[in-house]
Amino acid sequence: MKNKLHLAAIILSMFLLTGSACSFKGGPIGNVEIVELRVNHFKQTAIGLIPQLVLQIQEEEEIGTDNWSFWYDEIVRFDFEPGYVYDLKVRKIEVENPPQDESSIKYIMINVLSKEKVSADEQFKIGLKKFGENFIQGINPEYSLLYEYNIDCNSFCDQLEEKLDDPELTGNFIHGPDQSLILQSLN
Repeated sequence: MKNKLHLAAIILSMFLLTGSACSFKGGPIGNVEIVELRVNHFKQTAIGLIPQLVLQIQEEEEIGTDNWSFWYDEIVRFDFEPGYVYDLKVRKIEVENPPQDESSIKYIMINVLSKEKVSADEQFKIGLKKFGENFIQGINPEYSLLYEYNIDCNSFCDQLEEKLDDPELTGNFIHGPDQSLILQSLN
């Protein structure tokens, strides 16, 4: 009986390992390493296949610098909450032969090393119009950023409406309640 259970456990383990090795689209898994990532406290506008909001990350030696990379994909098992800077330990997996529109890297969170709330008056810039794309949805005064974040345009609603005709537009924000953004100025 013990031998049958042991054999069943081995077969199940092999099945699970095989399944996880082929669980990403594309080819088999290449190199796997454990790395630390820092995730910035706000998402930035970007254009992949479509206009979208992306995480900003720093990996290993970039942590603590002013260099942030856009991350267009998810970090598996990570629940991002705006207003916090995260340090994560992740599995970095190279996917061989990924589909043309997907990354050759996958991150899977192992654990959160730290989660630090930014100060309430921390200002940050988000591109509202760039590369010919408008990331603002809705009409005055109920705007959102790609339907993901509500924008409290404060006393800038009329100015925002006018500037949406400009080819490029950046907003200065602080974090608001319920994952909203409070507009502080326009550039």
